[in-house]
Amino acid sequence: MQNQTGGVVLDQGHIFGFTSGKKSWICQNLKTGEDVWSERRKLREGSILYADKHFYLYEEQTGTLVLIEANTKEWVEKGRFTIPKRSQQNLPSGKIWTHPVISHGKLYLRDQELLFCFNVAKN
Repeated sequence: MQNQTGGVVLDQGHIFGFTSGKKSWICQNLKTGEDVWSERRKLREGSILYADKHFYLYEEQTGTLVLIEANTKEWVEKGRFTIPKRSQQNLPSGKIWTHPVISHGKLYLRDQELLFCFNVAKN
């Protein structure tokens, strides 16, 4: 996996993240290095967070967040949305390189000077 800024997560003996070499999100067997699944059309490059058996994937171009199952068989999408506003402080080629954070049931997403908070706690 050729990961530049988005990080990777180890779960169930597999690593999950975005590989720049293949320009796709992948699930890779840690021991063998074999790609188990990959997805390149549903979301571009970004950062990853794991919580409650799910991955939060935060796309660096548009601020889209996608929730998928932590699944070693396939990409199973559970939902998506885009942050309501983008930073005006970005350079024309500016990207969102911050990682999503969850604390006390709240999801925090940042784009430069803007910080968004969403309640993701289970009821």
